[in-house]
Amino acid sequence: MIVTTASAAAAVILGPHGERIRLRCLARRSMLASACESFDHLRLSPGAHHVLPGQTETENVLYVLRGSLLVGRSPDEPAHLAVGGDLLLARRGTPLHLDAGPLGAELLGLALTAPRRASATRDALALRRAERRTRP
Repeated sequence: MIVTTASAAAAVILGPHGERIRLRCLARRSMLASACESFDHLRLSPGAHHVLPGQTETENVLYVLRGSLLVGRSPDEPAHLAVGGDLLLARRGTPLHLDAGPLGAELLGLALTAPRRASATRDALALRRAERRTRP
């Protein structure tokens, strides 16, 4: 298992009205067979807006540590209120628009590689087992 941790410094993104978004990668694993892509800590100042892009191969899991935020898939779609203790799941390829509440928000994020087809994985494992049995 290969695990790398980022430096202690966090990336700080400044919004047009002075809002801040602090993003720090706690751990990143970059192996082909790895299911975990990254584990991040995210802090949004009051009123901050942040978009987590949807990647075709990853699913995002967010745990709200404190504060509140509105979460939606697009700016045009109605957003859902998430508060401390909520767990948010985003399907593969779905972007998330995060708007922090009046006290800001703090989250832990986990990006997971989603298997394309479970049946393809099962087929590959069955083929490997069959090859082992037929070897002299």
